[in-house]
Amino acid sequence: MPPQHVAILGGGLTGLSSAFHLARRFPYSRISLLEKQSRVGGWVMSERVDVRVPSAQGTQHTAHTLLEAGPRTLRPNGLAVLELIHLLKLTPSLLTVPRTAPAARNRFLHIPGSPGLLRIPASLPSLLVSPLARTLLPAVLNDAFTSANSPHSTAHTTEQSDADESVDAFLTRRFGAVFARTFGSALVHGIYAADSRQLSMRAAFPQLVEYEKTGAGSVARGVLASAFKSNHAGVLTESEYEFGEVKELMEGVSVYSFKEGMSELVSALESELATKENVRIVKGDGVAELARNDDGGGFKIVTESGMTLTASHLVSAVPLPTLDAIVRSSVSTSPSSLPTLPYLSANPASSVTVVNLVFPGPPESLHPPGFGYLIPRPASDYRTKENILGILGTVFDSCALPAQDAGAPATKITVMLGGPYYAHEQRTLPSVDKKRNTQDPEFAHKLLGELARHLGRERETIPEPLLVRVRTHEACIPTPTPGHEARMAVMRRAVKESWGEHAEVIGAGVGGVSVPACVEAGKRVGRGW
Repeated sequence: MPPQHVAILGGGLTGLSSAFHLARRFPYSRISLLEKQSRVGGWVMSERVDVRVPSAQGTQHTAHTLLEAGPRTLRPNGLAVLELIHLLKLTPSLLTVPRTAPAARNRFLHIPGSPGLLRIPASLPSLLVSPLARTLLPAVLNDAFTSANSPHSTAHTTEQSDADESVDAFLTRRFGAVFARTFGSALVHGIYAADSRQLSMRAAFPQLVEYEKTGAGSVARGVLASAFKSNHAGVLTESEYEFGEVKELMEGVSVYSFKEGMSELVSALESELATKENVRIVKGDGVAELARNDDGGGFKIVTESGMTLTASHLVSAVPLPTLDAIVRSSVSTSPSSLPTLPYLSANPASSVTVVNLVFPGPPESLHPPGFGYLIPRPASDYRTKENILGILGTVFDSCALPAQDAGAPATKITVMLGGPYYAHEQRTLPSVDKKRNTQDPEFAHKLLGELARHLGRERETIPEPLLVRVRTHEACIPTPTPGHEARMAVMRRAVKESWGEHAEVIGAGVGGVSVPACVEAGKRVGRGW
């Protein structure tokens, strides 16, 4: 029997995807989506700005620039997002970057303590002449010729650990400590803004774990074996999606976005849901209380404004600590409150400061062609003075997606700071203090000095930016620590046993932080109803 009324908590991408797919599957069921903020979309934030650019002749022209404060590009392997692009008719807005483009071929590292950027080799010839070969070649050989050394369960291994390990531990075990710090920590900075020594390998990079199994202990051998093995399961999986022509448009594509940025996906979802008579979106009113209905069946939701909803089915897509706080608060106020759930606050979350910078002139006057660069964990750890602002990486936006901007020539880049650097705030940060005071008048000056050093340039050669936009996102990216998947399995069982078969808890803190993972979770919600 279709649900009578589904209540969805949280209007981020997971909640929006849930509402969209449930509305398609159950067109006659009432669906209510509740979002505490005045807008939906979570951390997806795109902003179109006009920037005045002076010319050599003394006149001024306007650059029409798109700024992203959250996710900015997607890879074409996220099938659930490709399906949304087709269903929401977003194909005309697509902007794709081919694998042959400089932004796809050129990605860099800045090694703490050294000036300039190092290009990450993208082919064997480039590897042989790269300064990074001294790290990469021994690491690959170490993995290929080291016997299996996977950690085994012991008498002290709990259900939660499940022989899981951190990303750093896995990469150190197979490729060596230098590789793990140089490449592993940089990659984790770019995706999770986290410390690779805290991040679960199974949760973050399960494919590498599978490669190790396939290769009898060697990741490299597993990659080679998988390349020569057909994967019929992938075809069956793709049959569950509706792609239209979108899948073909992604042939040869490295990354993609939209003309007006990632917010186009959010806006299209919200607009589509607004056309559904059975869907209601409530913004600016968070959940204050969760309980069972007075008759014992279904759920009662009381919002912060005092509005009460009764629902037969419940989907929570809010951050896990937020859900934990709601449930624990409800226990003290309602005799029919829902039982607490295990592990909702087990993981930390990273806070990130995003700085959008717009400079006069074309990109080649400021930085090399490419997507951008990441910065590994310093050898002396996060309390080092080698990275005084805690910069995680920088995206060369004007090179990565030039078609998003128009008008006068200008160069747009985005700098990400914080994450594990903020987690060590007992040290004194010169411009990011314990209150995230990034509006310090000296902040932009210090940031430009760091940027110049990363690019291997003198500070005087970096022009003053025409625009500086600073946003700090508190606890925006969950960090699944080792044992996360086992803990989430326990949590899901507790939901079914104590909340009932008509409740689900999903979201970035459960099944993955990427945009495709969040959209996929929404597509699959309620499959057992």
